[in-house]
Amino acid sequence: MTRHSFLHGAFVLIAASLVTRIMGFAYRIVLTRLVGATGMGLFQLVFPLLSLVLTFVTAGLPIAISKLVAEAMVTRDKVRVRRILNVSTSVILSLAVVFTLLMWLMRGFVLHHWLTDPRAYPTYLAMIPIVAVISISSIYRGYFQGLQDMSPPAWASIVEQTVRIVSIWVLAAYFVRFSLPMAAAAAMIGMVLGELSGLLFLIAQYRKRGRLSVVLPDAPERSLETWRQTLRALVEIAAPVTLSRLIGSVIYAIEPVLVTRSLLIAGVTTATATSLYGKFSGMAIPLLVFPTVFTGSLAVNLVPSVSEAVAGSERHRVRIRLSQSFRATAIVGFPMSVMLTLFAEPLCRIVFHEPSVGPILAIMAPAGFLLYLQGPLVGILQGLNHAGVAMRNSIIGGIIRLGLYYVLASQPDLQILGVAWALTISVTLTSVLQFWSVYRYVGFSIRITDTVKIAVAALISLAIMEILSPDVSQLSASAMLAAAAGGLMVYFVLLCSFRVLTSQTMERIPKVGTILGRIVSSIPFAV
Repeated sequence: MTRHSFLHGAFVLIAASLVTRIMGFAYRIVLTRLVGATGMGLFQLVFPLLSLVLTFVTAGLPIAISKLVAEAMVTRDKVRVRRILNVSTSVILSLAVVFTLLMWLMRGFVLHHWLTDPRAYPTYLAMIPIVAVISISSIYRGYFQGLQDMSPPAWASIVEQTVRIVSIWVLAAYFVRFSLPMAAAAAMIGMVLGELSGLLFLIAQYRKRGRLSVVLPDAPERSLETWRQTLRALVEIAAPVTLSRLIGSVIYAIEPVLVTRSLLIAGVTTATATSLYGKFSGMAIPLLVFPTVFTGSLAVNLVPSVSEAVAGSERHRVRIRLSQSFRATAIVGFPMSVMLTLFAEPLCRIVFHEPSVGPILAIMAPAGFLLYLQGPLVGILQGLNHAGVAMRNSIIGGIIRLGLYYVLASQPDLQILGVAWALTISVTLTSVLQFWSVYRYVGFSIRITDTVKIAVAALISLAIMEILSPDVSQLSASAMLAAAAGGLMVYFVLLCSFRVLTSQTMERIPKVGTILGRIVSSIPFAV
């Protein structure tokens, strides 16, 4: 089997994630225009419950699979890989059956005691089958990531998103004629169909290129560790990740209940509270987290890459990965934070036909870079076997966020803007904690000079965009795109002139590296 480099795997995931994220925005835009903020609120109210259930079902095992398979590949331990997959599959399938049944049996409790808006109940029922599908898919994704073969998960995401978009457009457009609750439930059914198509693709890819007879054809049929040692290794990795995600999912599940009830205290009606939460979680948040299409892909690829480096006693590679990840996050995060802050109102007006979402996004956007940095930092900590430290930091930030939600959102003069401020404060605190933890174990291997150059280039591009868009409140879609394109072109040229991006760096990008390298070479002062 061909082994791919860290950058190759990262760029494959980034390209696929970028495609699927853009496709996801397309269906979200259409869905928002079909069902409005209230319909999006109903759709979003059940997602925290799904996240909570999936935390129990997958039990942190996909990350453990990724990490341990990467380590086993270093020693060519075919038996260990097989054992990892068998144990993980047994656990995940058993839990999937149990929790699917529990979700069905407890549907009455969810309706009467959990959902703040009973109109979200049909969406909850439509969501139940997705648990088993996502759980099984997570096994295959973790396995391919451990092999550092990112193409199957990447293509599976594209297949999944394609089927999801078509299904949601057809089903939601049909059922919206009857009621908003039915349209939201139809959108969830489309999501189930999308996840199922992605799973079928992963199964086909496993049979084609992922079987152990293909991956390790000449490996001996003996293991360097016992069955008990493998099980212990799985538990040591999965337990802190599970606990971290469990607490995070509980916090996420409490969020819509706490936010909507806090808004009620502030004096709004139930329908208005649902609509406001839909604007926050269904519109502002997707725009804010869009750049994680880049940094999230880095995080996924960092776990097996760092694990492989540690297993091979090459800790200097960990420091290299930290430096690469920080620089990549800064290159993407700085300009995105700038653009989301400057164009918050026209972006929300043009994309969602909801200009009132703009102030919510504008509050959170300046902290975007810190949010995008969290994924790579957590990936490094998990690869270093310090998932428990990442868990602790996330819990601290989550608890503070919930407290701030209640304090700020219940203020009549803040309402949903208080929710945005609470998220911004908690993101800043959590990111600082994660960075400090990585610094303790890896050291400070970040190039300050490059970071300053990137920040200067981002500020200059901001000035250019402001000059090109003097009246932001009246900005049209074409004018906004022109201003953003002009600013980004200046930003790219400055990065090349400052030698943050070089032709040698660009040539390492798969498929298009040669072309990009020639472009960079043609820029003055670039190498």
